[in-house]
Amino acid sequence: MAFEYEDLLLGMEDMQDRNANIPMNIPSNIVPANPNGVSTMDIGVITGEIKLERAMMNYCPVFCEKQDNGLLFTAYISGPITEVNNYADLLDVLFTAESTDTIVIYIDSPGGMIASGGLIASAIHHCKGTVKTVARGLCASAAALIHSAAKPENTSVSPMAVMLYHMSSHSDMGVSTGISARAKNQVKYVNETLLVKAKEDGHITDAEYARIQAGEDIIVPADEWNKRTHKENN
Repeated sequence: MAFEYEDLLLGMEDMQDRNANIPMNIPSNIVPANPNGVSTMDIGVITGEIKLERAMMNYCPVFCEKQDNGLLFTAYISGPITEVNNYADLLDVLFTAESTDTIVIYIDSPGGMIASGGLIASAIHHCKGTVKTVARGLCASAAALIHSAAKPENTSVSPMAVMLYHMSSHSDMGVSTGISARAKNQVKYVNETLLVKAKEDGHITDAEYARIQAGEDIIVPADEWNKRTHKENN
C-alpha cells in the first residue's frame, strides 16, 4: 500500500500561505554554527525581515563525508517535527542519493507535523541508497514512523530510547476544501501505510496495532523493541 512521493506533496503552496513568515527555501549549503543546528546568520529578506535563527529553530542538519565507495550522510532530527522546509536538505539527499551512498538519520523527537513526517518516510522508502534510522531518545508519533520507514535490518534504537506509536486523528493543514482533501491522504498514509509497516517489521504486535486503531498510545521501551526485532546483542 505504498504511496508515491507525489501523493504526499500536500499543498505546499497552502502551507507556504499558512506560514507566510517562514521562508520555504533555505539555502542547502548552510553549515549549522553549533551542534543544535541553529545559526545566527542573517539571511536578510526572504519573506519579510527574518533571521535564520528563527527560520531554523528545528532545522535538520545534514553532514556529508566521502567514503571509499560512495558518500556517507548523517542527519539529525531533534525536537518537534515542524514545517517541511526545515527538512529540505534531508529530503534532497534522500531523493538524489546513489545506490552506493549511506544515509544515517538519528532521531530524538516527540513527533509533530504529519506532512513533514510523511514526506520524510516516503523519501526513505524511495531512496536508492542505504538508509539507517537510529532512535536516540524519545521517538514518538511521526518520529516513530519515520524510524520505521527504513528497512527492518537498518533500524536500531539506543539503550535509552523510548518508542511511542499511535493513530493520527487529524492533519496539520487547515480547513479549506482543497486542503481538507489533501489532509485525508496525510492521515491515511500514517494510519494505514506507516503503522502497518511498523507492525509487519515487528516493532508493534498485532494486538498493539488493534489497540492503536482503537485510539490507544503504545509505548515500547528500547529493551523490548530489541527483543522483538532480535537485536538484543547489537
